[in-house]
Amino acid sequence: MPDNIEYAILRSPKRKTLSIIIRSNSQVDVLAPQRMPEAVIHQFVQNKQTWIQKKLHFNHNIRASYQAKLFQQGELFQLLGKSYRLNIHNHHTEIHIADAQLIVPALPADKLKQKIIIWYKQQAQQHCQQRAQHFSASIGKTPASIGVKAYKSRWGSCHQDGRIYFNYRLIMAPARIIDYVIVHELCHLIHHNHGKDFWQRVESIMPDYHQANTWLKNNGLSLDL
Repeated sequence: MPDNIEYAILRSPKRKTLSIIIRSNSQVDVLAPQRMPEAVIHQFVQNKQTWIQKKLHFNHNIRASYQAKLFQQGELFQLLGKSYRLNIHNHHTEIHIADAQLIVPALPADKLKQKIIIWYKQQAQQHCQQRAQHFSASIGKTPASIGVKAYKSRWGSCHQDGRIYFNYRLIMAPARIIDYVIVHELCHLIHHNHGKDFWQRVESIMPDYHQANTWLKNNGLSLDL
């Protein structure tokens, strides 16, 4: 194996190209067509070993230092790039923001987490729907539908039938970062790949998309509960 990188091969009859996924636990998975020779897969991993090592370094150093929320009084929560302190209130039943605070009902931590996740999904759905409508006019394509999901390793997805889904955690990021992901997925309605034409289309709508992409790579872990 390339430089002792261990990886699992996950084959699919529907897949036509090779792809590598680095899981949060540093598991390296290679997604491959059903009949792709192992020698070809091995060479593909060999060619990608510098990228793989960078991702593994990120997992072992930056990801390892990340601390999940405890859902305790005073913790900081993000919404559209702004910080709000958690205020657990006995006299409120619904979540809302006031005076730079995320006011939530008094519940056990596990139930409070579930309620906050539902609230974040609602905020993400509303925001992404509005911004997708805004950018669709410039791109010239309208998605069949917009939804949110709890993706673990992606910020959005565009399906062949025009359905687009966004990671609800994006709502924690600054608005410009969310706009980039929305533009990215909308452009997939035209180009269903990451080729030169696709990136030119993205750049025509958002010339500084490189900055947003870099921000996500460096700060994506902070967008979590």
